Amino acid sequence: MPNPRKLLPHVVAELQARESWKGREYSRARDEARRAAELALLEGDQTAWWNMTLFQAECLKDLGKIQECMELITYLAGHPLSTAEPALGARAFILLALSQQGLGRLPDAVSAATSAATLVAGNPEYVYLHIQAQRALIAALAESRRLDEAWEQCLMLEGLLTDLVDEDTAGKAYWVIGNVAFLTGRVTDGGRYHDMAAESLSPSKDVDLWARFNRASAVMRLEAELTEPATLRCIERAELATEVVGGSNRDLLEMSFVRAHWHFLTGDMATAIDMLRPLCTEAGILATQTAGEASFLLGKSLLANGERDEALQRLADAAALFDDAAASERSAQVRAFAAGVS
Repeated sequence: MPNPRKLLPHVVAELQARESWKGREYSRARDEARRAAELALLEGDQTAWWNMTLFQAECLKDLGKIQECMELITYLAGHPLSTAEPALGARAFILLALSQQGLGRLPDAVSAATSAATLVAGNPEYVYLHIQAQRALIAALAESRRLDEAWEQCLMLEGLLTDLVDEDTAGKAYWVIGNVAFLTGRVTDGGRYHDMAAESLSPSKDVDLWARFNRASAVMRLEAELTEPATLRCIERAELATEVVGGSNRDLLEMSFVRAHWHFLTGDMATAIDMLRPLCTEAGILATQTAGEASFLLGKSLLANGERDEALQRLADAAALFDDAAASERSAQVRAFAAGVS
């Protein structure tokens, strides 16, 4: 590292913030980023202030403080610098979309991700930002169950993946394309895209990313009702990697949900119920749509176990949660399922 005495104070603070973030000390990184932003303002460097304010929001997201992240990034997305510079605006809207999705505000997330993509589309200089924006847009559309639109955006994303794009970026893109392939019933394509993602992503480079990829891959395979050994391997890799990195409360709950889904599909309703009941009491930690999925699965598990009254209540809870997340197609599916039970 260069001699700090030769660097401006805000640059030193930024380096400290990024080192803390690399060490997963997100609270310290946020505080150091705030200090760097303050120093940058004093030194008249608006761009450095903008970057460190964005970094604060990223740290808040990593801490699971999604509401605070969204409030800060909403302010930054509306800042004159974000309006003047397409790359800055796109970065702000991408993080805004991710935070809105995390809070279950799916239509807002779709809108923010669309804004990000629009700002950088067609400019080769911004291809990496365009890829990030497409991933955020596809994720929000998929969670909204707007699957035809999501698949269209996947095809657009794949067209951006030239030989000039690095492996890590390509791997993350193939991951999200594979997710949508599974959701749209393209199971063979889903497996192929996830295999391509696995080849590009590496646990030696980023264990946390590896954990999230394997968890997401397991979720998609379970949604497709695939209980083959490959699905179990995804679950076990995700559990091990999550244990290694010491995941957040949300990570641990989502991992528990995945394992409960496996038990449901393999016919072990008692274990699924035992895992899902406490998980649903902690639903406030989860994204609204994820809490809805957990309640829906608990309702189906209870029904299979002969506990009809509680099952109907859990199904009603699930439909209400999907309504809150503006996932109207999913809530309609739950209500149709419940009507079939009644």
